[in-house]
This record gives sequence, structure tokens and C-alpha cells, in this order.
Amino acid sequence: MSMGLTEGQLLDQGRYVVEERIGAGGMAAVYRARDTELERTVAVKTMSAALAAEESGRERFRREARAVARLSHPHVVAVYDVREEALPAGPLPYLVMEYVDGETLAASMPAEPGAANLDRSLRITGEILDALAASHEHGMVHRDIKPANVMVCRDGSVKVMDFGIAHALEAPGTALTRTGTAIGTPHYMSPEQFEGRAVDGRSDLYSLGVVLFELLTGAVPFDADSGFQVGYQHVTKPPPTLGERGAEVPAAVEALVARALAKDPADRFADADAMRAEVRRLREGGVGPAADPHAATGPVPAPGPTRIYAQTPTPTPPFGPSGPPTPAGPPTPAAAATPATPVAAPYPAPAQTPPPYGGATGQQPPLQWTGPAAAPLYRPPADAPAGTRLGRWARRLVRAYVLFLVGGLCAVVYLNRSELEGLTIPALGALGCAAAGIWVAAGVLARARRLQRLAGLLALLGNSYVLLTVLNEMAARSR
Repeated sequence: MSMGLTEGQLLDQGRYVVEERIGAGGMAAVYRARDTELERTVAVKTMSAALAAEESGRERFRREARAVARLSHPHVVAVYDVREEALPAGPLPYLVMEYVDGETLAASMPAEPGAANLDRSLRITGEILDALAASHEHGMVHRDIKPANVMVCRDGSVKVMDFGIAHALEAPGTALTRTGTAIGTPHYMSPEQFEGRAVDGRSDLYSLGVVLFELLTGAVPFDADSGFQVGYQHVTKPPPTLGERGAEVPAAVEALVARALAKDPADRFADADAMRAEVRRLREGGVGPAADPHAATGPVPAPGPTRIYAQTPTPTPPFGPSGPPTPAGPPTPAAAATPATPVAAPYPAPAQTPPPYGGATGQQPPLQWTGPAAAPLYRPPADAPAGTRLGRWARRLVRAYVLFLVGGLCAVVYLNRSELEGLTIPALGALGCAAAGIWVAAGVLARARRLQRLAGLLALLGNSYVLLTVLNEMAARSR
């Protein structure tokens, strides 16, 4: 049953009057409304009927909304209130937010490379980073930074909207998590989001890197026919350079985007403040010469092999330790008379200790894609200690072995009664080993690579054959 609002509908005992719907998606709808008490125009965002049907989801929605309401920043759309309206179809929670007179950044994206102004693109990126720095300081991760969630005001400034709601939608036990749904928009999601790993503020920096890439080239770095294919490219494929997409930008801007789009979070900027400082440096004149995308050996080489799980947090600068090469050719007289200006490093050295992320994390409610989530890779994150990773594997194998060992023992006792002799003990050992092998093979099959799938399938068939052979022998001896 539909739970949408209609024009002229009254909310909160007549305080808010709905005027028109201005946006809608799979998770929520947005309406322009009038606050009759304060005589101002506001925006009302409602949850979808499927999500509003669960009390636990509505309570988490309210709790996250209250947390976002405490975030006050000029580049964040303010949340005024959170309410719940009793409708014939059921209770409907909604947010009362600041109404921004403008358009989304998606509506003003360039259609081709070079159509966007570089300074404007960097200014917009810097203002989004202002908002992210404030939210990360309060422990809230956006999770769905994209042009559709950035409002461009009439004066040219930007405001980021919808902090915190996706965290409520991703709560364990909600309709989304029970169906394995991923929260976010595939073209802007970070690799760790597709892999199902924990995220922190650096995931937002990756998404913002995609937005900046689109601002400068008119297209996202990865595109495909399905969300799965897009996610696979985000996780495994090196991102193209701006020059490869036809955008002639300074080498330092190439370095900025390349670092933001690093696969491993440890290779990105340490936090929003660090990336914002680099953006400001570029806007103040530290951009250097433009990169030549047609040169045989361009100043921004293509990224190296994808490293999903880095063993060390040391990033690899895209230009090497010596910095970006200078353009070839004889110097002009004016250039010869002018002292050479030292070229700044492509980006500052990463912090030795990443800033803490944690506490109540807020995420963005998606409005575009709610397809099934990609299966997480079958091993712990690379930033986990080696002992922890080894211990997790050992615990998994031990659990599998004990489970089948106990089951086999019960079967032997039932079939042979007290005759625990002959093949019984070796059979239990083979049974446990076969179970452990099946457990590992199932994990290998979760990978997306053909050779690993083939190896996992062979291991699964082999161990299943051993398992059936042992059980058949045990049954024969019990007769």
C-alpha cells in the first residue's frame, strides 16, 4: 500500500502543509512544505512504506535523525525536526529539513571533458570536504556522496544533504539487511563498501574522488550495465586518468584524483582535512603545468596493478619519488630569465597513525540503487593483525572439524552401539578432514576468479567423495 503524501495534506496536527513532491527514490521521497508556525518553507523527507513497516527501523531512523540534527554547518542541509505521522497504511516517520533554493549538482554536471571550470570544480570539492570534515568529527560517515546528494544554491555555494539515514536503513534485522541489499549508488561506492567491509571517513573521500572525476571529465570512471559489474571494476580495475578521458588538467590535479581513488583506504588521504588542505593549495596556485594526455610518456602514468588488501599502509605516489616530470622542450627566453619554482610534492606524506573513526556512524539514504550486495571476499581485512587473520581461519576450521566429528561420533555410536573398533577412529578423522576441506572450498568458491573457482570446485567434489565413502563404509560395517 502506498504511503505517499498528497498536495495539501497536513502533518503534525496541521503545522506542516505539503505543497508538492520535489524528489523520490527507492528509499525515500522529498516534499516541499510550509511550516505554518514559523512561516517558512521546509523540505519533508519520508521513509518508504517497506522500511517504515518495522518498529525497529523507525526507532533507529529517529535516533539517527536526532544525531544529524545536532550537526550544524553552513555546507550541510540542516535537519529541524523528526516526526511520525499516523496514516491509514501505518505509521510514517519523516524528517523536516532546510529547504534549499537551487538544484542538485547532478543537474549541472558537464556533458564532456573540459566543459567544467577547474577552479569551480575544486571550490565545490573543497566545500563538500568542509561538510565531511564536520560530520566525521561527530563520528558520522555519509556513505553515499554523489552529485544527487549535493545541492547547489543560487549563490553558487553547495550543501550536502541526507547525513545519517542510511545507518538506520542498514541496521541488522531490517528489511534491507535481511535481503542482502547494499546501501549506496554503485558508480560512487568505495571498494570496501562493495566488499562488505567496515567503512570509515575515507570511504567518503573515495566517493568524492568519483564526483570530482565526473566534474572534470563529464563521466564517472567506471560504468557498466549492472551494479555488480560496476562494483567489480571499483574493486579490481585501476581507474583511468583524467587525461585518458580527454581532460587537460595540471599534473597535481591528476595526483589529487588518483590518490582519492586509491583502492586501499590507507593509500588515500588520512582524513577530510588533509584532502581539503591539498585542494586549497591547488586553488591558491600550486597546480603546476598541465598534463599532456597525448605524450608518449605522460606525467601521470596509468596506475599499477590493483592491490585490494595492502600489506603496509604506505601509499605509492603516482609520479614516483622524484615528483612529476617537467615538459620537454627548449626553454623560452622569459623562462630562462625566471628562476625555477620548486615543484611541491603531489600530496603530503600520510599520517603515521590514521585518525580514529568509530562511535555512532551515520550513513546516507540511497535514492537510486538497492540491488543485492556483492559477496564479501572470504578473508579478513588486510589491516587486521596477522595473528587475528590466522586465528579466524583456525577457528573456522576447528568449528567445522568439531561439528562433523561430533556428528560422526553420534552416528557411529548409534550404528555400531559399543563396537568402536576397526575403521571407526580413522573414519572419524577422515570425516573431520573432509568437512574442513569442504568448508575451505566453499570459501574459495566465494571468490570471483575463475582459477580459484575451479580449484574450489575440485576440492569440494574431492572432499565430498571422501565424506560419502567414509559414511558408506561406516554403514556397511554396522550391518
